[in-house]
Amino acid sequence: MPFLKKIVTENGVIGIWKITEPAGSLISAFQFSENKKTVFQNFKGERRQKEYLATRLLLQNILGEEAEVIYHESGKPLLKNSTLNISISHSSDYVVVFVSKEMCGIDIENEDRNIDLVTKRFLHTEELAWIEKSNQRQMLKIMHWCAKEAIFKCSCETGVRFDTQIFITPFEIGKAEFFSGKLTAGNRVVQYILRHFNVGDNMVVYCIEDKIMSL
Repeated sequence: MPFLKKIVTENGVIGIWKITEPAGSLISAFQFSENKKTVFQNFKGERRQKEYLATRLLLQNILGEEAEVIYHESGKPLLKNSTLNISISHSSDYVVVFVSKEMCGIDIENEDRNIDLVTKRFLHTEELAWIEKSNQRQMLKIMHWCAKEAIFKCSCETGVRFDTQIFITPFEIGKAEFFSGKLTAGNRVVQYILRHFNVGDNMVVYCIEDKIMSL
């Protein structure tokens, strides 16, 4: 099975699975509880079925045991009866999972995705201004999109506006080990440390919560 690799970071473990096999092959490798079977049978499309199965098999590979995923009211995935935190993301061919003792988030996106039509909906005017000055505009836009998705997934907030509430501090690709961002919600500002890497034609950005400040 195309389980690609497990990356151990200072903050946790990231697992990467490339989905190339049919759903039937994944089903044969998966042990269904009655609850999981019910959830799985509610997925009508094969792609969603494969994402569900690959995610659970990936978690099992990382944790060394079967894991049950439940969801916070905000939609954030959680591990039942565990103090570990998880974040999950999919692209057309990949599933990535981040498991950490800390609050964490991860996102994967195809580097060639055209997001020009929605940039004003997720980029702050200051972010857009300095990105437009770069000769790596497409890559920076994708990185900002992934970074903001990762931050959003790390939080338990709902109704977040990416363009005004999440801000990524300017950085140069390849010049620093990590970059940073912040989420403003209610009467607090949460800062995040972000890192990135590539897998195939995809960009992966992951983050951990750094510190919380009151306004």
